[in-house]
Amino acid sequence: MPEPVVLRSAANPTVRHLIKMRDNRARRKANRVLVDGWRETSQAIHAGLDLCGLYVPESIVTITLDPPDASGQAVIDHATAANKMFVVADSLMDKIGYGQSSRGVVAEFIRPVSELATLRLPENPLILVLDQIEKPGNIGAVFRCADAAGVDAILLCNCSDLYNPNAIRSSLGTVFLVPSASAAEMEMASYLAKHDVRGLAARVESSSSVWETDLTGPLAIILGSEAYGLGTRWKTLNDVAIEGVRIPMSGQVDSLNISASAAILAFEAKRQRR
Repeated sequence: MPEPVVLRSAANPTVRHLIKMRDNRARRKANRVLVDGWRETSQAIHAGLDLCGLYVPESIVTITLDPPDASGQAVIDHATAANKMFVVADSLMDKIGYGQSSRGVVAEFIRPVSELATLRLPENPLILVLDQIEKPGNIGAVFRCADAAGVDAILLCNCSDLYNPNAIRSSLGTVFLVPSASAAEMEMASYLAKHDVRGLAARVESSSSVWETDLTGPLAIILGSEAYGLGTRWKTLNDVAIEGVRIPMSGQVDSLNISASAAILAFEAKRQRR
């Protein structure tokens, strides 16, 4: 087998392209997603994303010979079979990777379609609606909780980019596995009404405790930001008032991180649906 060509210069067009793709606007304009880490890349491939290129450090090829685990080997096999694997000098991995240090691999994918029109719901769906969540890490953490709880879909309303590197990392790649779609509030409300999905808004001022609230049937649990909540948004759905629900708390704080709230509500909903 011939020795692989190693990308060694920061002036190389491919390297320059990957560095450019670290900019959110450039990435969205090019319709691309960059993924760091073996597990996250494996999840993206498992979800069926179209791989543009897999970039691994030279030391994996010349020294260690094997990626960190079996799933990493499957990633390399997939990329090799598609003729999409490229070797990068170790010194350049930090330039094309995200954060302070490389996570062993960088993969570029075509950005998947994330629209309501392509979303398919089961007969009795449990949906999480995230409203105006700005921190990508919080979005990713909610996806991780949703995957664990078996949530059927996540809808994002005026949120940060779902495929931000921080969202991907904090989700452990589950942003690629949990069905999702992004839309404005009115479009999303129409979609839920069309599918006869009941809305339930998480509000700290609600008098209804989650332990006393019916979470069965087609349901969309709507969560706002930790700082501002839902405010005046999501008051009605198809001209019907949306009920509120709160998580009882005994301490001094009056709110939880959105991923903690999402986990409590989702797991309680799943418990009731048994």
